[in-house]
Amino acid sequence: MTMPNLPKELVEEILSFVPATYLKRLSSTCKPWNRLIHNDKRFARKHSDNAAKEFLVFMLRRNFRICRLSFNLHGTDPSAEVKGELILPDPYFKNSADQFEIDRVFHCDGLLLCTSQLERRMVVWNPLTGETKWIQTRQEGGTFVLGYSQDKNKFRNKSYKIMGFYDRSSEFLEVYDFNSDSWRVLDGIRPEWYLVYAYRCVSLKGNAYMLGIDIIEEMGLSLSLLKYDFSTEKYVTVTLPFPSHAYCFREAHCLSVVRGEKLSLLYRRDKRSKTEIWVTNKIDDTTTEGAVSWTKVLALDLNRELQIACTSNFLVDEEKKVFMCCVSWREDGDEDKSKDKVYIVGEDSKVKEIDSGVNATPGCWPTILGYVPSLVQIERAGAKRKRGD
Repeated sequence: MTMPNLPKELVEEILSFVPATYLKRLSSTCKPWNRLIHNDKRFARKHSDNAAKEFLVFMLRRNFRICRLSFNLHGTDPSAEVKGELILPDPYFKNSADQFEIDRVFHCDGLLLCTSQLERRMVVWNPLTGETKWIQTRQEGGTFVLGYSQDKNKFRNKSYKIMGFYDRSSEFLEVYDFNSDSWRVLDGIRPEWYLVYAYRCVSLKGNAYMLGIDIIEEMGLSLSLLKYDFSTEKYVTVTLPFPSHAYCFREAHCLSVVRGEKLSLLYRRDKRSKTEIWVTNKIDDTTTEGAVSWTKVLALDLNRELQIACTSNFLVDEEKKVFMCCVSWREDGDEDKSKDKVYIVGEDSKVKEIDSGVNATPGCWPTILGYVPSLVQIERAGAKRKRGD
């Protein structure tokens, strides 16, 4: 079915307002629409500007698979339902049922960066379009984050990059550039912080945010919030919503992104303290000082059964005053009887526990993340120029 009586420009304008998941279904309507949706970068940028942003929730379970979660936060009895696993075939195996064993996943701009600590390769994946790009790493055991830089002279043109460092030495930083399809070491760039929890970092507007531990002579250890700018390829410290203090390893602090638009921070000083959840009002990207203003949206008295730690992560619904997290629950401490659990907590501090439906064999730490579907195309070195390049 086509619209022969409408000008081509008008058809594109109409389609640019259709949400991404619905637009994917329309791509099989006719060949011109299929080319427009899957191969036109200019249209992809226009769609990103015009269409209403959808928000999905994914969960990486301990069995190395990503599934989709559907939350119902209306009423007094919130619930969640597993909607099935996402399929990521591994081209290294002849059997299409074999999948890449993902133990870390990172979301940026509609793309997922999936890595495995046991392999010297990773994949950048757009779950909406199915497009993938497999990348070789120099060694195993690294922490990698995806972001992009933007050339101010080229309107809305994004250059995607991956920044990586290795767990054995956070002093060794390197960057993979999609345009050149190559890695390069960042000479003279060394973080001054202990990035022990950097694998739980998040992406916001192309920059990576992570928590680090700084050494201050008069205080000992101190918590810092860092932003890695993919345009300048430098770290800057970001203002925390509470005063600096002597850091202790009993603290819980985790980062999240609110619907792809705001940064959120979960903080608890110790097990006797309330769990605070802060959300940014504004992040000043015009300066290098990392100026941020925050609002506390939740202060919760959590029971001890819900063990929030620095290895945890979460999502928050700012409007409904609800936060969701996932942990691996062990029956009587038995690793072989563990399950991935999803928890929903409202401002009344009542905890709703939901079983993910899978007995989790020992594997990766469970991860919950918000995903905003996008038509973004993965850059490929040496690829033919398409309309809108």
